[in-house]
Amino acid sequence: MSTPDGITVRPTSVGGSRPSVIVLPGGGYEEHGRASSEPMADWYAGIGLHAFLFRYPLRTPETVGPLHPAPIDATRAVFTWLRSGRAGADTGLDIDTERIGVVGSSAGGHLAASLANGIDDPAADRPAFCVLNYPVISMEHPTRPRPMVGLLGDDPPWRTRRELSMETRVDERTPPTFVWTTADDRIVRASNALSYADALVRSEVDVEVHVFPHGRHGLGTAVREPHTSQWTRLCEDWLRYQRVLTDTPPNC
Repeated sequence: MSTPDGITVRPTSVGGSRPSVIVLPGGGYEEHGRASSEPMADWYAGIGLHAFLFRYPLRTPETVGPLHPAPIDATRAVFTWLRSGRAGADTGLDIDTERIGVVGSSAGGHLAASLANGIDDPAADRPAFCVLNYPVISMEHPTRPRPMVGLLGDDPPWRTRRELSMETRVDERTPPTFVWTTADDRIVRASNALSYADALVRSEVDVEVHVFPHGRHGLGTAVREPHTSQWTRLCEDWLRYQRVLTDTPPNC
């Protein structure tokens, strides 16, 4: 099996040509959070998608200047690898190249939205769907500076911050999006998800949004939050509504 650097493959056991998803963990562009890495990829594999966990480039003590555009360029390369069919040949997996989406958590949500909005090239191919978990959206008014500094360095100019605020980049080619967050998240406030959902609505992009009352930031699949954990069931239902998943649900 030959895969790009930074990729961990979690194939589904469901047979036939399968949709796939690029999983982008959170971590403020400075680390890759555990809860939004393998557990997230494993969940998607469990419902019938091939999951490609991607540990994208991060800011390190050696990074000079902005980290941008390294994360989006690297994620674009993974998406192109999947869409082109090369991933199927390299991994031996039966991949439906028309059903390739992106999932991101926290700062990974910002990166997922960056790909969904084509910030590297508005004319380039876009994912078929996008799932955002408690996403960082605004670089103009971040809840905390860590993701902004991680991506853009110290004291980035206002114009750059605005250009990389994803609520300003939605257009008619942005794919259908599922977004969820919690009302008491103090690390990345729910206003990020809500402003993005509003931008999607204004551009007439299909969107489903959920704000759960409780749950700390970085929950991942939220298995220990009985109410908030329903996001996975809701997301699976949404993937079926969007015809990403078209087979009979397990245990039915």
